Amino acid sequence: MNDEDIRIFITMARRYFEALEPKPTLVIEPPFLRDELGPLLEYTGIIPVSGRCEGAVCFTANGGMLETILSLLKDDRRDDAAKRDLVGEIANTLSGNAREEFGSDFRISVPNVIVGPRLSADLRTGGRNYAIPLNWRSETAYLLVSLK
Repeated sequence: MNDEDIRIFITMARRYFEALEPKPTLVIEPPFLRDELGPLLEYTGIIPVSGRCEGAVCFTANGGMLETILSLLKDDRRDDAAKRDLVGEIANTLSGNAREEFGSDFRISVPNVIVGPRLSADLRTGGRNYAIPLNWRSETAYLLVSLK
């Protein structure tokens, strides 16, 4: 995984938010490298990746942002289960769209969802850990890419 590959993930995030509303207020800050996967917010959808790359793609957000997205999607649910489903769905959508760019050897698995900043040992990939801040409607989420 290199810096050019990260641009694909940034493009996928931009497209996701553009699909939510006609004139999205999304500001994507430059990605930064971290020693470990993170930061993790209230809800995190994790997509394990294998094949061409090994590791994970994650989308992490607070409940407030997820509630706003649910509203835009015309989903009346705002409970914990709805937020868990949504964060997993967003992570799956972003990594699935990236898979179209990287090809069939970029294999993604079904999403796992964690609540809170707990990081399981199996997510420590040893790869480069990119954190991409996504600022939208006065909330910040992160697209996390940890692939080697």
